[in-house]
Amino acid sequence: MPQTENAVAYDLTPLYPILEQGRVILTPNLRLGRKLREAWNVRQAQAGLQSWPSVRVYSIEAYLEKRWRQAVALGQVAPRRLLSSLHMRELWQRVIKEDQAANGGYHLLQLDSAAALAQQARENLLRARIDISERGIRSQFQLDPDCACYLRWLERMEAVLADLAAGTLSDALTDLLGVAGLEPCDEVRLLDFDDIPRLFVDSLDQLAASHAPISGAQGDVLPQVIAFDDKRSEIDAVAAAAARHYRETPALTFGIVLSDMHGDRAALEYALRREFDCLGANYTSLPVNFSTGISLDRAPVVRDALAMLEVQTGEVELDVLLMLLGSRFTMASDLDEDKLVQLVKRLSQDGAASIDTGRLRYLAQQVEVAGESGTALGAALRKADELRLLHAQQTPAAWVASIGAILECWQWPGSGPLDSIEHQQVTRWFEVLDTFAGFDEHSGEITLASALALLRRCCQDQVSQPQTADSSIQVLGPLEGAGLQFDALWLSGFQGNRWPAPARPNPFIPTALQRASDMPHCSPEREWEYAVGLLSQYRGACNSLFISYALEIDGVSELPSALLEGFDITAASSTATIPEEWRRRQADANRETVVDSAAPPAAGPELETISGGSSILQNQAACPFKAFARHRLHLEPLGDPVVGLSASERGNLLHGALFILWGEIENSDTLVAMPEPERRLAARRAAATAVAEMSQAQRQIAGAACLDIEQQRLENLMLEWLALESQRDPFAVTEREASLEMELAGIPFRLRVDRIDTLAGGERLVIDYKSGRNGLADWLGERMRQPQLPLYGIATGVDAASFAQVRARESKFVGLGAATGVPGIKDDVGAAIKRWEEGIDDWPALVDSWRQNLTALAEAFVAGEATVDPLANACNYCGLEAVCRVQIQEAQA
Repeated sequence: MPQTENAVAYDLTPLYPILEQGRVILTPNLRLGRKLREAWNVRQAQAGLQSWPSVRVYSIEAYLEKRWRQAVALGQVAPRRLLSSLHMRELWQRVIKEDQAANGGYHLLQLDSAAALAQQARENLLRARIDISERGIRSQFQLDPDCACYLRWLERMEAVLADLAAGTLSDALTDLLGVAGLEPCDEVRLLDFDDIPRLFVDSLDQLAASHAPISGAQGDVLPQVIAFDDKRSEIDAVAAAAARHYRETPALTFGIVLSDMHGDRAALEYALRREFDCLGANYTSLPVNFSTGISLDRAPVVRDALAMLEVQTGEVELDVLLMLLGSRFTMASDLDEDKLVQLVKRLSQDGAASIDTGRLRYLAQQVEVAGESGTALGAALRKADELRLLHAQQTPAAWVASIGAILECWQWPGSGPLDSIEHQQVTRWFEVLDTFAGFDEHSGEITLASALALLRRCCQDQVSQPQTADSSIQVLGPLEGAGLQFDALWLSGFQGNRWPAPARPNPFIPTALQRASDMPHCSPEREWEYAVGLLSQYRGACNSLFISYALEIDGVSELPSALLEGFDITAASSTATIPEEWRRRQADANRETVVDSAAPPAAGPELETISGGSSILQNQAACPFKAFARHRLHLEPLGDPVVGLSASERGNLLHGALFILWGEIENSDTLVAMPEPERRLAARRAAATAVAEMSQAQRQIAGAACLDIEQQRLENLMLEWLALESQRDPFAVTEREASLEMELAGIPFRLRVDRIDTLAGGERLVIDYKSGRNGLADWLGERMRQPQLPLYGIATGVDAASFAQVRARESKFVGLGAATGVPGIKDDVGAAIKRWEEGIDDWPALVDSWRQNLTALAEAFVAGEATVDPLANACNYCGLEAVCRVQIQEAQA
């Protein structure tokens, strides 16, 4: 079937006599019918004709609907309003909701999925011509609880459709079959059908003078089967083969059938754009036609519009907001860069995955940089809020105007130019709004949230298929490729778990009834027969056929389809998909490695404004680059959203509660004298006060239930800690949250010490509260992991230092110093640290060592030392991997 003159041509040789005789040819899909009409017109023009009769080629559904409408026009059958698939699904949802309310006893987790399956079940029953009123049929449904429930839904749906005088094409054809005396006409030929529902066959028996199957296939090509190591190699090979075929023989057609169009399309499109150099300025020049578009809600310009609308429902996901801030389809993204950073950082600090719209509006209007406050986002949210739509109820038609008003606040679709595809998608959006407005009689008055959910479903039901020129390279789904002719055809994804597809019987129809009626997807045997028929059509519709599959997908080994049994399978070379030019350039490349780990020294005004306290030295010790990035470049990774309170918030609550508690108790004498009930009351007051002092935003985000649990946890934790403190020798808490200032290597450090105690012998002990596990090794060495307490030690001149590990069932002191009477504080400093550091015998020597090591860290930071040299586990919660690329260095080591 050569196509050397026209890439979109179809070889009509076996079909031409049928078309010349004026017979009707029906096709299983619209694409095949279009190809036949194009081929007929080309052939007539090549014959020198100036005009010619239109060829009678239709899809089978279009032909049967045409005949039904003729019967309606002649008064032979009562009219029905044919509803779209989306309208039917909405009716099913309403019916199921009403049944749930009336009968109870069950709850559906996914109403939309249940409605879709119910809709499919009804179509299957109609197309198989199953009469639900028959006693034997009904008894089969009653034997299964799900099927019996569905039967109840179905009866209610039939009543609803009767009241509306509406239905589907299957309903219309069922009506037509009940009419006697219809005069048959047309000699019909069915081209390349594998499966025709009984309803369609019976309709053709009544409407057509004759009908018979025919085939456009002219051969039985032996396929070349190729096994690839993984899915990416397979996709790359398909794209490379298409590009090579196009460059060598641009007039010949090349078809690509993807078994998983939804999952593989994006990867294949990227690979094709890379092969054809259409990723940049030539983006619109890709000589490939994709038969299946994307649902309209996935088109960026519409996706962002839906996101803007859903912000108005009361909350927005953080990742959706970040997408909107970078969208070019709204002027609300026209933010000052520093304001944008400050806003995102503040939202991230809340730690919530979902952001309340009111709080977002407030922060977006209050964020301030260089004396200027407010953002375009804040202005858009304020204008949208003034519309007062959150609690309104309107019909879908009325909501259309409100939706337009909201998008106008966001200045959608932006001020930048839209390309041709985006213009088409915006046009399609307004068409969808017209469809959405037509749901008034089905939905009545609904809330904004319900309106947007319906609008999203309308967009999901609408395919965005941009109008592009036909091309010699076609990418199709398995059913769309059936019957089409190509010079070369590549079937991708021929894994055993996809070809044939697994059986998927409908759960609302008894399985035995589905098998007896040979309904779609009812059994493995039916899927096998269907797949065999498709493969036969593919083999007869091309001059050369390639079939490929991946040996592994997502780390799971795969087997080839059983349909490939008997064919020779070739293993693809691991380098087959790597362009030869790329490999040659890689081999000839001269590389030079430059190691630059020194930043400019910190001096002058910069040195005076550096902030971070002890974390500067902690980060410098953990990884010099981390200290440089965070304290000089001010790079701070966004925190991960958490449910409830974050670890830092819980730590702050603990510090606050202990501050309040020791402000009341003050010393060990008071503590020892307190009876147990009084201790509990003191702990309860401290915990409650700490929680009450949280910001309103923090309390609102965490929720009352979470705060109640946290307050109880704090109370119990402090009681456990007080029990430990009561075992100490006499002491007095002389300072709480004391502020200190000191300087190392020119860096000003502003410190806040959790607590300083004065012991019975006059010694002073500095304490740092910690909720995690800690050890003495964290204070030692040139790169100490926890320099905070050593800094306190040299800044305060105390006699001992200790972590206060306040942790359920693990509370203890972990410290060193020239002090006694505190369990967990070791006064034999030399013996306590000799396993980690030698040559230090007493507390003064340790303090001197701390001063030297901390000064060295400060000097290294000031000098600009920024080597990527992390300590073990330092990268676990760093968040700067994208900047330092430590994984690449480790891989190259």
